[in-house]
Amino acid sequence: MSAVHTNRLANETSPYLLQHAHNPVDWYAWGPEAFAAARQQNKPIFLSVGYSTCYWCHVMERETFENPDIAAEMNRLFINIKVDREERPDVDQLYMLAIQLLTHQGGWPMSVFLTPDLKPFWGGTYFPPADTHGQSGFPTVIRIIEEAYRQRHEQVEQSAAQLLDALQRLSGPRLATRPLTLDKELVDRLVQRSTSDYDAHFGGFGSAPKFPRQTLLQLLLIHNRHWPDDQRTAMIRHTLDALDHGGIHDHLGGGFHRYSTDEKWLVPHFEIMLYDNALLAWVYIEAYRQTEHLPYAHVARGIFDFILREMTSPQGAFYTAFDAEVDGFEGLSYLWTPDEIDQILPPDDAALFKKVYGLDAGPNFSDPHHGAGKPDKNILFLPRSLDAVAADMSIDRQQLEKRLAVTRQLLHARRLKRKQPLLDTKILTSWNALMIRALAYGSKILQEPSYLDAAAHCARFLLDHHCTPDARLLRTSREGQAKTPAFLEDYAYLVQALLALNDAGGDESFKDQATAMAAVMRLAFADEKQGGFFFTDSSASDLLVRQKTATDSPLPSGSAVAAMVHLELNHPEIARQTLAAYAPQLSNQPESMSAMLETAVRYLQTHGPLEIPAAAADPAQPLSPHEQAAQIISLSAAWAGPNELNLRLQILEGWHLTGARLAVLKEDTANVAGIVYPPQDQWTGEVTISVHFTTPSMRQKPLDMALKYQACNANACLPETTLEFEIPVAGA
Repeated sequence: MSAVHTNRLANETSPYLLQHAHNPVDWYAWGPEAFAAARQQNKPIFLSVGYSTCYWCHVMERETFENPDIAAEMNRLFINIKVDREERPDVDQLYMLAIQLLTHQGGWPMSVFLTPDLKPFWGGTYFPPADTHGQSGFPTVIRIIEEAYRQRHEQVEQSAAQLLDALQRLSGPRLATRPLTLDKELVDRLVQRSTSDYDAHFGGFGSAPKFPRQTLLQLLLIHNRHWPDDQRTAMIRHTLDALDHGGIHDHLGGGFHRYSTDEKWLVPHFEIMLYDNALLAWVYIEAYRQTEHLPYAHVARGIFDFILREMTSPQGAFYTAFDAEVDGFEGLSYLWTPDEIDQILPPDDAALFKKVYGLDAGPNFSDPHHGAGKPDKNILFLPRSLDAVAADMSIDRQQLEKRLAVTRQLLHARRLKRKQPLLDTKILTSWNALMIRALAYGSKILQEPSYLDAAAHCARFLLDHHCTPDARLLRTSREGQAKTPAFLEDYAYLVQALLALNDAGGDESFKDQATAMAAVMRLAFADEKQGGFFFTDSSASDLLVRQKTATDSPLPSGSAVAAMVHLELNHPEIARQTLAAYAPQLSNQPESMSAMLETAVRYLQTHGPLEIPAAAADPAQPLSPHEQAAQIISLSAAWAGPNELNLRLQILEGWHLTGARLAVLKEDTANVAGIVYPPQDQWTGEVTISVHFTTPSMRQKPLDMALKYQACNANACLPETTLEFEIPVAGA
């Protein structure tokens, strides 16, 4: 049966864009044809950004973009552009910053309205198909936007110009306004600050939704290589054990889902991303190397085997992601009932499996979008460690593992007969490079030659198919068609992967190729004036702003990895310039810059402290969202006694704080007996936090403390922010 509608996206290779090829919306891909149409027709642009495994992207497509009436309005009023954020992270990154400046929040699907010359002037994320519960539906939104563009055009252009100015001013790091010494003391403090939201009960960092935070885990492991710390090691092990045992871990397939919707790691968002698994595999391998804890090696092998079995192309490259849903139902293929287990396994094995993987405690999952809202199926997880189960059975863990392996294989084989989630089969250079690196390191530590072979096979594919004749990289390919000039992360990650292959005993030519590619990377991306690297190639011409960032997404910062590989290639001056460029931001926002902090650890180990002089401040530069959040509160402190400190917060009128948590840093952490917070969930006006110490603190140094919080007003929330400060000791 032929499709009723077909638009320009039918000519694309991205699975995400192809999902929209038969929408009645007259979609364009990002490019000159769309830009020319907007100018010629004098229409604003509606830019929709998402990715193939994004649940709410699918929802908005079904509800809105497949609706003929809404599509007709979109076609009449706008030039509509659809972008796969995984193919064009530069477009996504720039306009996501615009959305965050406009609304103080962001996410996907990202919905942005642009002038014909690509300047953003309004936007949001998901919009429902009709007005509901105080939120305007998409038809209302587009009519208001189009009316404003026509009838208040000068005002729209003025707003767009102001937003563009802010984007340009925020496109690079802020210069140091005071001298700064990047040394071990500062790095230690920033590492400790980065772990201030550690969840001592359930493991991991932050609250629900909880992400594995692989870049932070890697930072902690690298820091531990050089400066071991028992408390930090316990934190890492607790987190890795919790991830292994939780529902975020696919216990039958071996991979990991993207994040947990709850604080316990039980209920995942069921997407499976190549990059998550590559980063986690490296983390588990390194944790095994440091601790010799065999289950970590087992987890890493499970990830590698899953990727090689289910996410590897015939050419040896790795696919991008598995979707979260099947037929609109979240996680459908991964869920089980006790009856299904009983039908597949012999009675004794079924009883054991249900006990080990939590099915004997009743259902634990209800679809958040369908059904009655009551749990009716099971996510597999480990309510108790396998060591504890084996002890109860008076057998050793190895015997238990051997028996469970048979049951898992049987159930996995049956699961594969179900309808499977969509597999995004595009090949991304950067994500493949992360998996190459992990496999190479896994081969070296686990002494597994097949992993090295797989890593080398993929690397040769990228070098053969994602390289142009002039030695430039391409970002993506699918079904033999490679396209889109690569970004900084593609070059940096691939150089790092080639060096890992060389270190693991691969072909010696890999290091030569890494050296040559690093030279191309410097030529195309390095900022020779102020240090660091731009995200886009110097030849890029379809973006308004060329950004230079160092914050991590779930992925490590391309700038940080570029600096790391230059350290490894014996170009410390490149790493030094990069660290100097980002050190002021790093000292203020270490929680979002774990990879750059790791770069600092590596630099200190080989080249010692780095002195960074002050530069003249630019008074016209706008405050970043983090700087805005820092100005929402003022602090004062008073000792109520030698063992009790009262910290008073004055919150700016019209704002409130949510999720606030206080951390006492450095050696004083162990002396904290308890922290008493205000009882209300949202803090307004003046509130007091009481910190109780086990013993009086009479040192001559002040206490180092950090307050992590999110500031919100009636309309939006600023990003989560950490404010670090000093308190005089009692009696000082």
